[in-house]
Amino acid sequence: MKFPKLSQKIIIYLVIILLAVVSIYLGYAFGKKIFPFGSEKWQAVQLINGDVYYGKLQTFPCCKLTEAYFVQTVQEETNSVPQLKPLNSLFFGPGNVMHLQKQQILWWADLSENSQVLKAIQSF
Repeated sequence: MKFPKLSQKIIIYLVIILLAVVSIYLGYAFGKKIFPFGSEKWQAVQLINGDVYYGKLQTFPCCKLTEAYFVQTVQEETNSVPQLKPLNSLFFGPGNVMHLQKQQILWWADLSENSQVLKAIQSF
């Protein structure tokens, strides 16, 4: 199927305009750390193994959770107390960034401003 020369030029111009718009958005998103390059919001991320981590999720170009925290249950006398710990507090001394495989993430959600977890993170 052949297009007339005028139709081909219109298609080429539309593709160029579309690429320009996408490039401008990606540049803006990268500078502002918004989707897909990251977020200023805090998220809860649950992995398929059931573990839940808290941090700032970035999905492009790879999936990673920065400023990562997890909940650890500590036994005190007769009851267990959950405590929020930064990822870099683990005994093997990792950085505070988790690189994740997208297929390992079950779900994620933004934390609300009055979240107890977010308040605990801000108190660190």
